[in-house]
Amino acid sequence: MNAFKQSILALAAMSAIAMVPAHATGMIAGATFPEQIVQELTAVEQYATQAQQLQAQFQQVYNQALSLESLPTQMWPNVSGNLQQLIHLIGSAQGLTYATQNTAAGVQQQYGVNGQSYQANLSQWNGNLTSQIQQALNQYGLQAQDFQTQQQALNQVENASQSAAGRMQVLQAGNQISGMLVNQLQGLQQTMMTNGQVEMNAIGANNAAKLQQNQINQQFLDGSTGAGFY
Repeated sequence: MNAFKQSILALAAMSAIAMVPAHATGMIAGATFPEQIVQELTAVEQYATQAQQLQAQFQQVYNQALSLESLPTQMWPNVSGNLQQLIHLIGSAQGLTYATQNTAAGVQQQYGVNGQSYQANLSQWNGNLTSQIQQALNQYGLQAQDFQTQQQALNQVENASQSAAGRMQVLQAGNQISGMLVNQLQGLQQTMMTNGQVEMNAIGANNAAKLQQNQINQQFLDGSTGAGFY
């Protein structure tokens, strides 16, 4: 078991004992902050794994296309399927960063954890991802403005299938973007892991202090009750 999964399990164990109010600003409506943090960390790990698998599939088809000096029509369905997965994965990853920003803002408000730099990093990650995708599309003669939404991107992928040159262009772009996404998601994973642990530590410390105070209060009440009146 790698260190990331061990840390996920540790955070999950902490969430089981942490009594914190529910909120609905992240990925799951009504989830507690620890549950939300664990879900977000689990999601980014899954997305990073999916990106690695997609990149390997793109590279395999790309190598075959280079050896054939073109992308045959019969190979297009596999490429089209991978491109659709890539488009959806990018959208999911961006949605995750928005949800994580909401969670960080909620933890900051309730527990005083300074999450402004974390939220800024997540926003910057989104900006960097968008910029790199645009550069890759432009590099292969594709218009970035035609890929501003998932539906637009899917439409462009479909249009590209009409010619050998178009199929090769989107394959090249997909291959480059998938490799870039692997690196981006691995970096995002590390950022979220580090800051998630900071948030969980703050929540745990707050809960421990409340528990201790409750015990002191209970002991005081028990002592007062035990003393009785004469």
